[in-house]
Amino acid sequence: MAAKTGNYYYYTGAIHMHTTESDGTKSFEEMVRIGCEAGLDFMMVTDHMTMIHRDQGKEGIYDKTLVVVGYEHNDLDDHHHYLLFESPHVYPETMTAKEYVAAGAADGALGIMAHPDEIRDRLEEYQPYPWDDWSVVGFTGLELWNQMSEWMEKLTRFNKLAMSLSPRKSMVGPTDRILQKWDAMNLQRRVVGIAGVDAHAFPVKIGPLTIEIFPYKVHFRCLRSYIILDEPMSSDFETARRQLYDAIRKCRLFCANIRWGEADAFEFTANNGSLEATRGDATHGNVTRGNATCGDEIELTENTSIRARVPQRATLKLIKNGQECFRIESDTLEYTVSEPGVYRIEAWKGKRGWIFSNHIRVI
Repeated sequence: MAAKTGNYYYYTGAIHMHTTESDGTKSFEEMVRIGCEAGLDFMMVTDHMTMIHRDQGKEGIYDKTLVVVGYEHNDLDDHHHYLLFESPHVYPETMTAKEYVAAGAADGALGIMAHPDEIRDRLEEYQPYPWDDWSVVGFTGLELWNQMSEWMEKLTRFNKLAMSLSPRKSMVGPTDRILQKWDAMNLQRRVVGIAGVDAHAFPVKIGPLTIEIFPYKVHFRCLRSYIILDEPMSSDFETARRQLYDAIRKCRLFCANIRWGEADAFEFTANNGSLEATRGDATHGNVTRGNATCGDEIELTENTSIRARVPQRATLKLIKNGQECFRIESDTLEYTVSEPGVYRIEAWKGKRGWIFSNHIRVI
């Protein structure tokens, strides 16, 4: 649930989920109840090619959980899956990816590429749904880490039972492919990276057994996206929704697999004063001269430093312009910045990815 860490307020939630209005197995009401019980601060619902729940006025704050509704679009070949929020309607199914991404951008919608680097060919019945056309313009971000995609990429006929009984154990982290592509994009402009749970709770038949893969309550206790706010999230629905969408657009976000530890106390900041500096009052445009976090820009000075802190000891990797520039086994990382660049943090528990931040831009 909501936590204040340093100067910022963190809210943890799940993005990308389906109900019985498309290919999920729980109703909207059942899924929201499970999300509330799991302690989610926000839920972002994305049924395929429908926003019926939004049309029925079901967006709102349930208990303390903000629930917003978008939808998942795809082309006629069932590729280029795209999560859209704040679009005025569902776009025509005959559109190409280039067309619906451009339409979303023109309408001011928030658009996220879903499971863009899916590669799987071990089981014919589980075909991949990748993103092929990287010439599109106007998207907000992409899924770095998709819970269902990673599980299915590792699936074989021999490990199907074990993988089904304990699906969270298969989670390792985003692929190098997508991280490299994402870092390259951020050298040009801000592109937010999120974690997608892709919740369906599919029933899978294994011999005489039928097992529900990743029940919703399991999905919601694995991959999380955390947004970072300067002020507490409002109890007013319209205001809270705007805070959520603005944070995502500004890349004020980090991802975590809470199977390996809670991430509420994670910190990733840069400042050009002392390490104890608070977020500076002096700004110029979008650039802070004091303290910065994920999604922010900060001016480079002779005193610019980066600091990261995690709740438990881990392998902390500092990534600059897509390349690892420093690592340490600790619960704290401190690094003196000597060059401009886009910097982000990865935290690993052994060979398991734990926390992945969005970038801080040092200019």
